[in-house]
Amino acid sequence: MMQSGLMVAEWFGAMGRTWGATPLEDQYTGGGIAWSIGEIPTLILAITVTIQWSRSDDRETKRRDRHADRTGDAELDEYNARLLDLAARDARSRR
Repeated sequence: MMQSGLMVAEWFGAMGRTWGATPLEDQYTGGGIAWSIGEIPTLILAITVTIQWSRSDDRETKRRDRHADRTGDAELDEYNARLLDLAARDARSRR
């Protein structure tokens, strides 16, 4: 679509067609159609990936919530204890 010259000019220019649009206009229109049609599968793929990603995230969240319920948030408690330890060490080193 961005070309200023005719693709395969020796073929399309030699057709001798006198009716309708010029070969360069046909090339531009055909390029636009091809590009537009090519965007449809990309859009469908993007929507499909987004839906699957969202569902996967929901499943992962539910799995983590069930694990936290079973363990009583032990991992979170350990993480928070580690952060408190680091904060206390940092406070001692600043004195």
